[in-house]
Amino acid sequence: MEIASYTLKDYYEQKKSPCLSFNVHGLEDIEIQKEEVLHRSDYFQVVIIGEGSAEQQIEHQPFELSRNEISVVFPHQINALKFEDKTKGIIIQFDEVLFCSDLLKNELISYNNDLINKLNRVILDDNARSKIHNYGEQIFELFQTLTPIKKEQIRFQIKIMLLEIIEAAHQTQTGFQAPDQSDYFARFKALIEDNFKSERSVTFYKDQLQITAKKLNEICKSKTGTTALNIIHERILTEIKRALIFSGKNHKEIAYDLGFDSPSALNKFVNAKLKETPTELKESLSRIYKF
Repeated sequence: MEIASYTLKDYYEQKKSPCLSFNVHGLEDIEIQKEEVLHRSDYFQVVIIGEGSAEQQIEHQPFELSRNEISVVFPHQINALKFEDKTKGIIIQFDEVLFCSDLLKNELISYNNDLINKLNRVILDDNARSKIHNYGEQIFELFQTLTPIKKEQIRFQIKIMLLEIIEAAHQTQTGFQAPDQSDYFARFKALIEDNFKSERSVTFYKDQLQITAKKLNEICKSKTGTTALNIIHERILTEIKRALIFSGKNHKEIAYDLGFDSPSALNKFVNAKLKETPTELKESLSRIYKF
């Protein structure tokens, strides 16, 4: 079965409006389908149920989602959401460039082991539910009349909300243990975070995991639909985007910071992945993150 792929960029191109780094929907919004097909996306998605319930499916694992639970879908996970007309809630979508690298990876090492599975479905106590729902409602209200200042407020609120979700997940676990040795994908992603600036070959990672390249690719394709090499390249590309738009560094500095031999090597990598130069990429990113 072919799995559909969604992107925030495509969504905003269809609406003929500037592409944003995040999007916010009410479940009752007529633009949201009541029954999604299985798909992958290039963004994070937080599902907050206010009234009623929904059927969430992530990586072919179905479960019912109520107002006492919250679901975070990570980029490239297969997922679908079904709900009835009476169900109310909020869906918050945001891209990997702004949030994933610094918040969900590097700054929360003690929480990061198997973070994906822990955040796919989080049970909330009354206090956590109140806080997280409140942040969701604030984000929704800010999004209705968007301005440059409100965009910055939303970015801040999303990060605080994520911290609350991660803390709630931590409280409901018996302790965040290192992933089992069989959880090669979680270990592969952790290795990428530690080594992507200097190690870009599948050989390095399969050797560290002590499995074959074929096995690693099978695992990656089952989790994300793409190869191990593409996952490594996507991580590098995410960091390039972040550096271009936020660091203030020139292309030469970015190239050497990220382990490229020269600015031309950086240019070649970006062009091969996106069919545009770093300069063109920076211009397109500026349209996404600024009015």
